[in-house]
Amino acid sequence: MDLIELKTDYLKAMLCATAKEDVRYYLEGVYFVGGDNKVLAYSTDGRQLLRWIVREDYQGDDFSYILNRRSIKDAIKTKYHIHLEASTGDLVCAKDEDFRRFKGLIDGKYPDVKRAVTGYVDNIKLEKDENILINASYLKSLSKIGKTVGKHYKLKDVPVRLYSSKPVSAITNIFTFNGNKNLMYIVTSCQSAGITDEEHHAVLLDEHPIPKNEAQQWIDEGFGAICGFSNESPDAAKSMSEYRAKLIVDYDDDGYMDINGDIWRFVHFIDPVEPNPNFAQGECHG
Repeated sequence: MDLIELKTDYLKAMLCATAKEDVRYYLEGVYFVGGDNKVLAYSTDGRQLLRWIVREDYQGDDFSYILNRRSIKDAIKTKYHIHLEASTGDLVCAKDEDFRRFKGLIDGKYPDVKRAVTGYVDNIKLEKDENILINASYLKSLSKIGKTVGKHYKLKDVPVRLYSSKPVSAITNIFTFNGNKNLMYIVTSCQSAGITDEEHHAVLLDEHPIPKNEAQQWIDEGFGAICGFSNESPDAAKSMSEYRAKLIVDYDDDGYMDINGDIWRFVHFIDPVEPNPNFAQGECHG
């Protein structure tokens, strides 16, 4: 079997740019592509994008896989050496004679990130640009990625280099870490100083941010949320809501928790409800 070694800290960094709680569920995973002598990995939420050149000497068959966050996190938790199996998309973790395998393929069509990245990288300028404006939330993400990658190089503060590109009407900022272009973080600039929370365009050009799930809004207000539920897809959660529902009481990056403590990747909001101790089973039927 053709195993491709994955650097654990780089793999952690890729999770920093994936989408969270997005109806475009395929953006919640990391996209691996093999072909043309390279293995590349991408993660994006449509507004920021991280590209990793995993290998430049790949000789195997072409492949493309989207791996979900949970399988990647489970592989990282083993603290074993992590490999991607090119023929299946499984994550294979090994230490001495112990092997563990994690399956986590997402069935979906990932955006044409290769085209998007090429448009930016081909237009990199080395000279300094004036008046570069960046949403501060992405600087926080950049810092998190830098600290994570720094562990690989055993550096507390990894050097970050800024490039800029103008493939469309606004400046796009490109960051690399420790002088290595194998990992590249791409984020757009704000259009003007008067815009603090919205970029002029997304890195994928045709994507737009998705509002927070209504279930999350009610949970943040201290309510529960009656929802359809599924671990397969948003459509499956919507279908489930027509005849079966659960009381969702909490959420995080990995999913929604119902009143019984079970975790679901997708929910379809039906109704808010005040916390009720008599709702012991957390489930209702239509």
